[in-house]
Amino acid sequence: MKTIALILAGGSGTRLWPLSRRNMPKQLLSLIGDKTLLQETCQRLFPFIPPQNQWVITGKEHYQQVREQVQAVHESIQVLEEPEGKNTAPAIFWAARRCQEFYGDDAILLVLPSDHLITNEKSFQETMAKGIEKAREGYLITFGIKPTHPETGYGYIEIETNQQKIEQSYPVKAFIEKPDKIRAEQYIASGNYFWNSGMFAFHIGTLLADGQNLCKDVAEPFINSDPNDSLQIANAYIQCQAQSIDYAVMEETNNAWVVPASFGWSDVGSWQSLFELSPRDERGNMLRGEHVVIDTKNCLIYGTERLIAAVGMESTAIIDTPDALMVCPLDQTQRVKEIVEEIRKQAPKRL
Repeated sequence: MKTIALILAGGSGTRLWPLSRRNMPKQLLSLIGDKTLLQETCQRLFPFIPPQNQWVITGKEHYQQVREQVQAVHESIQVLEEPEGKNTAPAIFWAARRCQEFYGDDAILLVLPSDHLITNEKSFQETMAKGIEKAREGYLITFGIKPTHPETGYGYIEIETNQQKIEQSYPVKAFIEKPDKIRAEQYIASGNYFWNSGMFAFHIGTLLADGQNLCKDVAEPFINSDPNDSLQIANAYIQCQAQSIDYAVMEETNNAWVVPASFGWSDVGSWQSLFELSPRDERGNMLRGEHVVIDTKNCLIYGTERLIAAVGMESTAIIDTPDALMVCPLDQTQRVKEIVEEIRKQAPKRL
C-alpha cells in the first residue's frame, strides 16, 4: 500500500507578528535552525516517506516561495497550487482523488500541517508509522498529543472512558472545541483527552466513501472530477463549500481512531509557545540574531538585522524586524492578535 504525505502550506496567519506577515507566513520562516518550518516538515519525513511521495499544497499567493523552499530540500517533492483557499477539506479531497487515481483505494494519505515545530523526530517517525499501520485497516486516523497542561488554545479529542489503555490507538468518542480553563483542567485530570494536532492518516477508500456520505457538497465535486485536470479542479473548488476536514468528516464519521503522540509538539501559536520549545542559554534566554544582554533572564530576544541590547529584563519578548519592533511580557504574547487588529485599522501595510 502506497503512502503519500500531503503537507498543507496554505496558511497566512500573523500570530508571530512582526516576523510573520501576510506575504511571509510562519511556515516560510526559520524560527530556530537554518531551515524553515516547511523545509523541516518535508525533511523529517525522509526516513519513511521519500521525497517523490511528498506533495505540498499551497495557494497562488505563496506558490512561488513555497516551490523555491521545497526545491531547496529536494527537487522530487511536488507542489500543488490550489485555485483558491477554502480551508482544509477541499485540499484534502483533491489530494485523496489524486492519490486514488495513481495508487487505488488502499493507499494512505498522511496529512501534516507545514507550520508545526517538532523536537523529537525519532518519536515522531515511530508515531506516524503506528498511525499509517492503523489506517491500512480502513480507518481515518488522527494524532492526539498527550496534554502537558490545561491548554485553552487547542481543540481536544475524547476517547471512551472504559477504553483499555493499550497506548496504541483508540476509537474517538468526540472532538471538543477549545475549552475554558476549568474544563481544560477537568480534561487533564480524567486522562481521556488529547490535544487535536491537526495531523491525520487516511485510508483513501474510507475517506472518499465517508466524504460521499457525510459532506457530499464538499467531496462530490472532487470525486466527479479528473484530479489531474486543472480546469476541472478549479471548477470543483468553485462548487464546493469552505470547510475544515474536522468539521466535514472527522466529527461525523464512525471510522475515526486516535493515535497518542508525544514528540515535543507545538503549533507555534504564539511567541511564548516558540520560547517554551526552543533551546535556551544558562539564564533561560532564547536568543536569535545579534545581541548583548546583561542581568537578563527567561527572555525571548529575536532580531533580524539590528543589534538588540537588553539590561535587567525578565520574562519579556523582544522581537525586532526592519520595519517593526514589539516588546511585551512573555506571558502576554497571545495578545499579538490585539496589536494586529489595531494595525489593521491604522497601518494595514505593516501586516
